[in-house]
Amino acid sequence: MRSRLVISTAAIALAAVIILGVPLGAVEAARLHQETTSRLEREADAVASAIDDRLENHRPISPALLRRFVPADHRVTVMTRDGARVATGPPLGGEILAARSGSALEATVLAQAPIEELNHRLYREWLLIAALGLAAVLTAVGLALLQARRLARPLEAIARRSEQLGDGDFSVRAGRFDIPEVDAIAHGLDSSAERIAELVAREREFSANVSHQLRTPLTALRLRIEEAGATGDGADRDEQLTAAVGEVDRLEATIAALLAHARQASTSRPETVNLGVVVHDHAARWRPLFARARRGFEVTSAKNALVRASRGTVGQILDVLLENALQHGAGAVSVNVGVDGRAATVTVSDAGPGVADDAAAAIFERGSSQAGGTGIGLHLARALAEADHGSLRVEPGPGARFVLQLPQVAR
Repeated sequence: MRSRLVISTAAIALAAVIILGVPLGAVEAARLHQETTSRLEREADAVASAIDDRLENHRPISPALLRRFVPADHRVTVMTRDGARVATGPPLGGEILAARSGSALEATVLAQAPIEELNHRLYREWLLIAALGLAAVLTAVGLALLQARRLARPLEAIARRSEQLGDGDFSVRAGRFDIPEVDAIAHGLDSSAERIAELVAREREFSANVSHQLRTPLTALRLRIEEAGATGDGADRDEQLTAAVGEVDRLEATIAALLAHARQASTSRPETVNLGVVVHDHAARWRPLFARARRGFEVTSAKNALVRASRGTVGQILDVLLENALQHGAGAVSVNVGVDGRAATVTVSDAGPGVADDAAAAIFERGSSQAGGTGIGLHLARALAEADHGSLRVEPGPGARFVLQLPQVAR
């Protein structure tokens, strides 16, 4: 880029010098020719004026008299009407310049100068024009070098940032260079880096969420299949296989919901959902797991707990809370659905050690775990709750007590 900019600038400057310099030289050459001719005419007129008095008084005209009016390298010749010729100055050969003048007594004066005198002046003028043109071209090249450096450095910096971005470093920023066009490119690169970083983060979060959320449905599916294999009765086996198919559907719904959350979209728009029905449906899937762990599991629900939310989102949150109670809690687990006129709540509590007051906020941060977990589930559950304009909190008290609150539908 630098060499191209310098070469193009030099070419433009050279073209400008030629376009302006050649006509200027031609005009100056014509002016010098006219000036030299006018000088010779003045010399001839001066000689003619000087010899008029001598011719009128019949006095002789000497070469010394003529020499006083012309330079040493010029030649003047006077021809009288009677044919006499008087000349002074060196004889001139080759191409010459000449000017004539006449006296009142019919004498003719011829002034001559060598062409080299004019050529020498023309040479100096052309040399001056060429020197000025060369200086102009060199100045343009120097300015082009400075401009090329000013333009190339930002682009080289952007190229380096692009390579770092291609290597996976999404934290790089191109910066600003006080050049509007280059700054526009840098802004576009920075925006692209932010969007790519966000997309990659979402994909990574999606992968982590999937790995976390699919463990429970897979465990339930395995339990159903094992129970079906251990059951000898045909009716019971069919029931267990039907339940296993339901767990497969649940797996598909979980993947779709997590993918929608990763893309910040929803596969189903918020709708009016009976919170008690959703809780009872999910509780039915969890009862075998709590029974296998020999832990009590109780669900109570108010009637017509209608909320504006996504059924899949509520189910995902409930799965996280029940898995957390199963893995990290102790004793019986109770799930209660209640309403207070403005909001509906789902409370999941157990008789475990609970959550310390100083850790109540930290447990919802991604990667934070107080009991050796992944630190993903509660963070995801709160994010899903906020996506449906709700909230998820942990309340102090004996045991662990998580409360999901969603806006109630006005009746």
